[in-house]
Amino acid sequence: MTRTLATVAACCFFVSLLAPSAFAQAGKIAGRVTDAGSGEPIPGANVLVVETSQGSAADLDGYYTILNVSPGTVTLRITAIGYAEQRVEGVDVNIGQTSTVDIRLREEDLGIETIVVRAERPVVETDVSNSRANVSAEEIGSLPVSSVASVVGLQAGVQGLSVRGSGSDEITFQVNGLTLRDERNNSPYATIPLSSVQEVQVQTGGFNAEYGNVRSGVVNVVTKAGDRDRYEADVTLRLSPAAQKNVGPLANDLNSFWIRPFLDPEVAMTGTQNWDPVTRRQYPEFEGWVAESEARLRNDDPTDDMSPDALQQAFLWQHRKSFEITDPDYDADIGFGGPVPFVSRALGDLRFYASYRRDQDLYLLPLHTDRYTEQTGHVKVTSNVAQDMKLSLEGRLGDQYGTGASRSGQPGFFRSASGIASNVGGISSFNDSRVFSGDYWGPSNVSFNQVGGTFTHTVSPRTFYEIRANRFSSRYDTNPGPRRDTTPVVYFGGVGFDEAPFGWQPTPVPEGVDGMRLSVGMSNARDSSRVTVYNVRGDITSQLNRFMEVKSGLEYNLTRSIANYAQIDSFLVGSNQWSQWDRSPIRGAAYAQTKLEFSGMIANLGLRADYTDPNGDWYDFDLFDRRFSSIPNEGGDPRTSLDSLFATDDVKPQVTLSPRLGVSFPVTSISKLYFNYGHFRALPDPDDLYLVRVQAQSGQLQRIANPSAPLPKTVAYEIGYEQSFLDQFLVRAAGYYKNVSLQPRLVSYEGRSGTGVSYTVSEPNSYEDIRGFEFTLSRNRGSWIQGFLNYTYMVYSSGYFGFDTIFENTSDQRREELEDAGRQALESVAIPRPYARANIDLLTPDDFGLAVGGFRPLADWRVSLIGRWQEAGQATWDGTSTRATVNLNRNVDRRDFWQFDLRFARSFEVAGRNVSFFADVFNLTNRQTVSGYGYENTDDVNDYYRSLHFPASEDYDNVPGNDRVGDYRHPDVAFQPICSVGSLADAGTDRCVYDEGAPNEQVIYYDRSSEVYSVFRDGSWQEVDSDRLEEVLDSKAYIDMPNQSFLNLLSPRDFYFGFRISL
Repeated sequence: MTRTLATVAACCFFVSLLAPSAFAQAGKIAGRVTDAGSGEPIPGANVLVVETSQGSAADLDGYYTILNVSPGTVTLRITAIGYAEQRVEGVDVNIGQTSTVDIRLREEDLGIETIVVRAERPVVETDVSNSRANVSAEEIGSLPVSSVASVVGLQAGVQGLSVRGSGSDEITFQVNGLTLRDERNNSPYATIPLSSVQEVQVQTGGFNAEYGNVRSGVVNVVTKAGDRDRYEADVTLRLSPAAQKNVGPLANDLNSFWIRPFLDPEVAMTGTQNWDPVTRRQYPEFEGWVAESEARLRNDDPTDDMSPDALQQAFLWQHRKSFEITDPDYDADIGFGGPVPFVSRALGDLRFYASYRRDQDLYLLPLHTDRYTEQTGHVKVTSNVAQDMKLSLEGRLGDQYGTGASRSGQPGFFRSASGIASNVGGISSFNDSRVFSGDYWGPSNVSFNQVGGTFTHTVSPRTFYEIRANRFSSRYDTNPGPRRDTTPVVYFGGVGFDEAPFGWQPTPVPEGVDGMRLSVGMSNARDSSRVTVYNVRGDITSQLNRFMEVKSGLEYNLTRSIANYAQIDSFLVGSNQWSQWDRSPIRGAAYAQTKLEFSGMIANLGLRADYTDPNGDWYDFDLFDRRFSSIPNEGGDPRTSLDSLFATDDVKPQVTLSPRLGVSFPVTSISKLYFNYGHFRALPDPDDLYLVRVQAQSGQLQRIANPSAPLPKTVAYEIGYEQSFLDQFLVRAAGYYKNVSLQPRLVSYEGRSGTGVSYTVSEPNSYEDIRGFEFTLSRNRGSWIQGFLNYTYMVYSSGYFGFDTIFENTSDQRREELEDAGRQALESVAIPRPYARANIDLLTPDDFGLAVGGFRPLADWRVSLIGRWQEAGQATWDGTSTRATVNLNRNVDRRDFWQFDLRFARSFEVAGRNVSFFADVFNLTNRQTVSGYGYENTDDVNDYYRSLHFPASEDYDNVPGNDRVGDYRHPDVAFQPICSVGSLADAGTDRCVYDEGAPNEQVIYYDRSSEVYSVFRDGSWQEVDSDRLEEVLDSKAYIDMPNQSFLNLLSPRDFYFGFRISL
């Protein structure tokens, strides 16, 4: 331990010698003051930021620098003896960047008091050595988005909060320099009221040494501080009228998969065997209510005897759940700020900005809750406590409530339609319980709170330091809902029925009259985890000369991680598992970075030293220790028993060094080339660090963590080129490569037969290889049209070293090694993932058009269109199965995703206040793709693939065409099956799944030998009428859609209407 601390101290000393650059949440203004006539420098000229009173005096060569300027648009006031005062308006300051403003002063003239000029924003920002995007509050307001995450997700290389193919747990998300990360699962907390946002910066690579615990991207958000002289308010409300979240019938429609067999007069009483073969294949089998009634009369229980009609009425009762959405989706965003009343001047211009946001999203179908709600509030207070000193304090509360998406206690909520469909659908024997009950998943609530502050002291015009302290915590509460009241509330045929399928029922009760499961195995998730992260950091920045800025800092983190989550079933106890720990890991860091600026060339050099200490001990054991077969569970925590069974060793801390390099240099006056390189490390999921999971009933070890494993590592390279055209357009092209290694992966250990040893360990043997190319064309200036286009081509491959399973038995291990080679061959195949976004923003100036009574009806209109496209990739189909093999993998195309979103907005000036009304339309063209979640079983999957008309191939014998996986038949189009046969002589065999020993008159047969479409009518073959065939093929009536139709098409056109008032 002493040696480790000495190593860290040495690293810190070395880093402090380098001293470095960058100002994480602020920018810098620099330039030169010269005489407009002679071009000579003007020493001593004063340059002042009007909004903040920050300033600097020009040196002997006329150069000046103003550090630590808050992002936004500011005005400079320049004065010098003998020269007319000058104001430069519209100076844009971005996070971590230098805004160059060169000033030419005119000699003082009695007729001129102040000269006002407008700053020109450069198209190419030469001081940036990585791929980054700065999005202002004004730009955010013009887009059809409602969250910071949506803004981030529009940038090149980003999908949602996933950056360049890596997970969202690998990014760092900072607000005002304070990290918002839930270390329960390392996810960013990105719920920020847009009314408080001043600027968002997204960095997808090449971030400086000041950023730690990050491997893929940095998102910086700066919020408003409140004006010191006036009050301001911003209110936005968006509402989407109540509407279904799917295209087609509801889950309880009379013709739906789970309803029709039991209510259709044609088969309900006598059974689905009376349907034709085509219809029968689209629904579950049912013997009929008559057969069910007779079976009850024959059994030994007289209390369940019911007539067929009574059984059908009971079925309706147990499927009475309403699926109609009657409430709207909405989000409300409110911000208000200004000077603190009465005490502002006395307390250093004390000012505040408070904001609140609430979202409501109705579910695709009701679960325990029928919606997800989230709300957050944020207050920021700022004071200039003394000359050259500023203190900002802020607090945040957040709350999320809905139905938990996990059945084992892991974090996560149901939100999107696809997220619900992927869990409700799929191949399972309990799908009807998931759809019609209310408690297959239980309710979940997560609350967040943050308290933080930043103290800034400008020691001199060229040096300032910052001290930040932050506390971020999360609390989880996941438990079952109210227990079911089993008192009968309704009677059918003299038999009483309780409130089922609603209410949690942990003990067995009879199934529903149709066999639907009504109890046991539901609402199994439990979670009462508490995680709090404390962070303190200090940074000092100094402009040593006009060429070199340096910044260095120290950081300390303490996490209190109290995990307590489980999967609990009081009846099926064999599946129970409990996960608990109480750990307080420590992290420390020291970094240094320098920014060199010379004649347009920029170099960012940095080094970061990280110290990671799990701050505890861990177990010393043999891999196949027989004691793992049965560990006593004392007091619910297996660690108590493990502590007595195994010796422990102190987990050694880790010290890592991460170099960072970024270079940008001009190629011409309007273009630049940049390059960056860096090593990045981040903590893995806490389960991989602290978890010990024991099967509750048998005591068998199931999983154990590995806190000594090295931290996951990413080595990233990027090279890019930027150029402006016509002083309006920016073109950026960038290529990148990410070498990802040491990622944790579960490896199974299997003892010899009869030993009871079977568990998994997190081992750092997973890798990823990610490379890509990004192209961006943007125009963010102009009074009529703005917009952007970005394209990303990314190739991703992954794999692992070693083996998937380690067997103690050597013969089993040899067999595993042969099988594992095939698995790795499939897993390591490089997969291209291209996608693109485009935005066209059309606007009319505020003075456009004729004025009618002082009102200009054509002025201040804004139409913003966003288009998204993503290649969907490929699937596997061999004519009978979708299973990939080494010899056949991804041989048929999927239907690409594309969508257009639109915003119409009109702004008005009312009593000096800005008011705008807008309408957002998502999925403007109402384009659909089969979700893949509506399958009943494997036969249903194969029926869908078999019905598609794929391009001709020797891999399968489908009807030839140009279909892709994801193509669909509209719910309003009747199904017309087409079967592909080698010749008409094959019709009536098992080559067509709709045949039953003879050709089916409902089916069109495609004869591959003659390429003719035929039908069997009145004992003979007839060629299909050309008009009829054209209608079937054009409408895709031949596609055998997945049977659970209410889960197939999940992207209906969606409308939001809203207004925004800015005071």
